[in-house]
Amino acid sequence: MPRRWTVILRDHADAARPIRPEDCHGLLNHWWPQPASEHTAPKRWAMNGWPRPLGDRLHHWTLTWLDDAEPAPLDPGELVGAAQRIGDHVLEPLSVTRTFDRTYTEMLTPPSAPAAVRAAEVRTRTPVVTTTRDTSGERVPHIWPSPRRLFGAVHRSGGEIVGGSGALGAVARFAPPALAAPWLEQALAGLARVRRSALPGQEVRLCEHHHAENRTVLGWRGGLLLEAFGGGNRDAAAFAALLELLELAGVGKYTAQGFGSVRVDTVTRGRSAAAVPAPRSGRAPHRVRRTPPRAVEARAHAAAEAEEFGGTLFD
Repeated sequence: MPRRWTVILRDHADAARPIRPEDCHGLLNHWWPQPASEHTAPKRWAMNGWPRPLGDRLHHWTLTWLDDAEPAPLDPGELVGAAQRIGDHVLEPLSVTRTFDRTYTEMLTPPSAPAAVRAAEVRTRTPVVTTTRDTSGERVPHIWPSPRRLFGAVHRSGGEIVGGSGALGAVARFAPPALAAPWLEQALAGLARVRRSALPGQEVRLCEHHHAENRTVLGWRGGLLLEAFGGGNRDAAAFAALLELLELAGVGKYTAQGFGSVRVDTVTRGRSAAAVPAPRSGRAPHRVRRTPPRAVEARAHAAAEAEEFGGTLFD
């Protein structure tokens, strides 16, 4: 079943280079190896960013195991007190907390009560790498991606689902096939009704990340608002599950190396996304004004128009 762990580590190295994505990737390949025949296939795990310094030689790290049928070969909890080498660092796990533990069947089965989630604020925690190939075969970075690209892809062969990437791909690859196929059809249809818009103060921007072998990876960072319009209770439940999977599986390429980690904050139906205030600095109290119905309709219309934009850096 999909599982997520939060790990607190102590660094025993007195002086070391910054932790690199390839160092973390090497460690997890040692923890959770794949057969040689699957070496180039997508990983069963997602590294949600890299170890983040907390001060006093402590680091915070979040990891997700995505497979529903096969448990992780090694539970990080078994390594408490055993030092692990990550590049030039020697990190000792002090505590391991399981923060997610649900089967795909539980996640994809619609709840009996009406789903309340209709919108979500998505903020990046690391660079997100989303690319497509142009007519010459060159990879073109995409920022401000469409919801379809945010949630990944499903790969088919002969009409059958054979794999995928991202949140959708996690279901395609690891959920029970009898449940995954109809759920994916509904989820993909529902994504056509999901609109994106900007989050004030969280503008999406292009960024660079220095990767292995002196390569520079182009990605994007920032935040955006996703809103689902129309559809019934099953569509709303599928949207809520997609948001959950989005945070677990990450976005774009190289999620097994820590890229594409996002934080998803859901907004319920009773609190319209149009009325959610932008983040403000300081502790001064502020009031949220109720948005008139016409303003909500205008916002939905504007979001729909933004989805149809076809500029150079857009889909």
